[in-house]
Amino acid sequence: MTKPANAANINDEQIIDLRWRGLKLLQKRNLFGFTSDSLALAKFVGSHPSYQTVCDLGSGSGGLLLLLWALNPQAQCCGLELLATNVQLAKRSLLLNKHLPELSQHCCFLQGDWRTPWLYFAPQSFDLLVSNPPYWPAGSSRQSPVLERAAARNELFGTLAELISSARWLLKPGGRLAMVLPWQRQQEAEQLLTINDLSLLRLKKQQKLLLIEAEQAID
Repeated sequence: MTKPANAANINDEQIIDLRWRGLKLLQKRNLFGFTSDSLALAKFVGSHPSYQTVCDLGSGSGGLLLLLWALNPQAQCCGLELLATNVQLAKRSLLLNKHLPELSQHCCFLQGDWRTPWLYFAPQSFDLLVSNPPYWPAGSSRQSPVLERAAARNELFGTLAELISSARWLLKPGGRLAMVLPWQRQQEAEQLLTINDLSLLRLKKQQKLLLIEAEQAID
């Protein structure tokens, strides 16, 4: 994973130019931040007028959700993130983009756990769910001593199975789920989608990444 080169340092923080609609993103240098993986997922999702409600499960510091709003400015977008440090960064990024007053009208970030979506949302709330989840099961790869970095790479607070189960609960009939994963987890992801009655629509392999789009069954 690589970080964009066009970042300006401010003490222990960075302001990253996302370029789309002039969006800026605030990051802390010692935490796991925005990467090209999220950019690839945003481009994979693209712009669709039918997406009126969008949620990013595990939204981190908010970069992916901001890009999705830039592509779908008519949508109401919400990021759900467990770690308070990330949520506060994302909220500060909304304030950083005062030149786009409509951004704060359409985007919000909530602190919460994707494993219990019913605590924050009604069932079948979203047209589109996206996630750039932790890539590896807990204990299967080297782990950072910094909690936010470790949680971004390892499933410390929720598994892929729990993520897809929550997606099933949150998606409207005909709604879409889009994720980015390492290609090694393709078979596991396809099996979990089937178990949760989500139909695979698209797969795209991009270097070491796997971009997935699936659809909720229509009753």
